[in-house]
Amino acid sequence: MVNNWFKAIGFIIISMVMLFGCAGKEAHEDVGVSISGRSGTVSTSGRPTGVHVSDASSRTSQPSESFILDPDRPEEMGEYMRVKVNDFIVILDASGSKYLPYSGKIKLKVAKDIVRRFNQHTPKRPLFGGLRRYGFEAGAWSVPTALIYGMADYSRPGFARSIETVRWAGGKSPMTLAIDKASDDFQQAKGHYLALVIVSDGKIYQGDPLGAARNIKARYGDRICIYTCLVGDLPFGWDLLKRIAKAGKCGYAIKADDLDPEKTMRDWVDDVFHRGRKAEPDEPIIARPKKERPPIRERETPPIVRPAEKGPCELLDELLRRLKVQFELNKWKIRPEYRADLDYLAHLMIKCEDAILDIQGHTCNIWTEKYNMKLSHLRATEVMKYLVNRGVNPNRLAVSGAGLTIPAASNKTEGGRVANRRVEFRRSW
Repeated sequence: MVNNWFKAIGFIIISMVMLFGCAGKEAHEDVGVSISGRSGTVSTSGRPTGVHVSDASSRTSQPSESFILDPDRPEEMGEYMRVKVNDFIVILDASGSKYLPYSGKIKLKVAKDIVRRFNQHTPKRPLFGGLRRYGFEAGAWSVPTALIYGMADYSRPGFARSIETVRWAGGKSPMTLAIDKASDDFQQAKGHYLALVIVSDGKIYQGDPLGAARNIKARYGDRICIYTCLVGDLPFGWDLLKRIAKAGKCGYAIKADDLDPEKTMRDWVDDVFHRGRKAEPDEPIIARPKKERPPIRERETPPIVRPAEKGPCELLDELLRRLKVQFELNKWKIRPEYRADLDYLAHLMIKCEDAILDIQGHTCNIWTEKYNMKLSHLRATEVMKYLVNRGVNPNRLAVSGAGLTIPAASNKTEGGRVANRRVEFRRSW
């Protein structure tokens, strides 16, 4: 009887020990479920614990560590929230106006320096991009725009080498065509967000670049932003580049002079690849003058109107209609008999302050088309130098060469070939 009593008590004690042991184990495992992050290990109950779940199903159900942000580090939170633009195209203006001087250098050198420095500050992550130039390049006279890098996985050394292939500035300014071609280039983009960067002096003589900017925006919508950089000090060029950037709705225009501090250049590049506005220049506030009512005048006898003398701009137009500068075969030196006319042209250009002159060189059909294209540029450039030496602002002169493509007379006769070796002028503003 006593033995049975002890057996019963022992059975009850063993059962209670087993029951409380299982309950404790379950509570311990519940406390051990954790999420591992930068700030340490935290249990689902909110208390610190050193126990981690080791089974595969628990690991896959937790967020990846790369997406866990530390709320105690706001800069990390901000970086995670920034838009990352990984696909880009830079358009470099290498047209004839880039041969003109600016800030002690020719504009082409200034523009290439901007693109070189841009290349040095790109973000250190996988990018996909291209470099497109426009304007006639030595050795490729028939191509007004070309993709000289990409579209490809971005390499800083490779991009730098492609910049150095642009050695010549010539031709008109087919920015419109370059933007249209860039629009097609972006079809190869790997990511969602796109950035179009245009480095130019804004001097345009053909096409509608603003219309092209609107078209590329309509094609890619919110995916694309447009950033422009002015090389030079042309007021109408600055106005055009601002309008092109505004057409993108999320980029902005900046001047090359504003990018001289390296910090501003870094901020600008960072803005391009993150859709920021740190380097955006402030627009000057212009106070509007108050309108005053004109004084009431008594009726007067109208004055006698005499024929007005012709102003310098009218005289300039008359001169341009008749003036041509002829050259000897295979030469670009200005002959003495044309110096008086060119001196008079310089005088009228200085007096007619708003005039902008397009100087176009031409050749006959002797030698190759490639050689004659270069010769025509040299003739136009020589005339431009002559006018600059006589005091004309170089920013008001644009040079271009047509080679043998626009003859004034038949190249089948010697007289016709002599007439075709010329420089002609056209007032474009």
